[in-house]
Amino acid sequence: MAKVDILLPFWGDVSLLKKAVESVLNQSETDWQLLVFDDCYPSEESERYFAKLNDRRIRYTRHSKNIGITKNFNFAAKAAKAKYCVMMGCDDIMLPNYLERSLQLIEDADFYQPRVVVINERGEQCLPLGDRIKRILRPRKSGIHSGQKLATSLCHGNWLYFPSILWKTDLIKKFGFDNHYGVTQDVDLEFKIILSGGQLYIDNQTTFQYRRFSESVSSKEKKTGKRFDEEDKVYKDYATKFAAKGWKRAALASRLRITSRLHNLMN
Repeated sequence: MAKVDILLPFWGDVSLLKKAVESVLNQSETDWQLLVFDDCYPSEESERYFAKLNDRRIRYTRHSKNIGITKNFNFAAKAAKAKYCVMMGCDDIMLPNYLERSLQLIEDADFYQPRVVVINERGEQCLPLGDRIKRILRPRKSGIHSGQKLATSLCHGNWLYFPSILWKTDLIKKFGFDNHYGVTQDVDLEFKIILSGGQLYIDNQTTFQYRRFSESVSSKEKKTGKRFDEEDKVYKDYATKFAAKGWKRAALASRLRITSRLHNLMN
């Protein structure tokens, strides 16, 4: 069994997928398994690409029909066997020391968030307004963060980058991804873990490149308004749950979610 399973749900640009896989192959930590889950993308290029890769650590699965992003996440989570896992974006880039550093630092924490550089479709660094706000809201202190303070901070604005997070696999399997959500399933999972007493390790060293571009799922959902409708639902739900736990500040922040509302108005 590998130290970490890299779960890679795929639907998108095959050329960017190849760059993501190459970044995994270039990791200084070599004890990993890469599990790719092709959600019946209408091209056989990815299947041909993986057939040519001569690496026993890589396993490629193609669904016979498209099952959707959240179901594909759950399918991937069920396949994970290692103690730790990453649900990597199919167009993102791991810097060479990502796995080595994350495995060294996570220790007793339940999930790990490195500092992230945002890149565009051409691989150039960029910093759109939303990511500038994330940078401002992100806690400055490296180390363990948890409880109401962490929940409140994330309600002010979700500064986490889901594809860059290293998770304890048992937690992913325990909570899973809610199929009612197609865009904010990551927020729901993060809040479930925090409410259960989970701890997050924040690292101030950059080890991951997150790709943001106009054709991404999240960008398309902003245009339709679906993302903001889902955010309204999930934050209202957790305002009630935080209040029931006695987390008054987190409940208030979840009801207000000021940055999310402003982002909605701007879009």
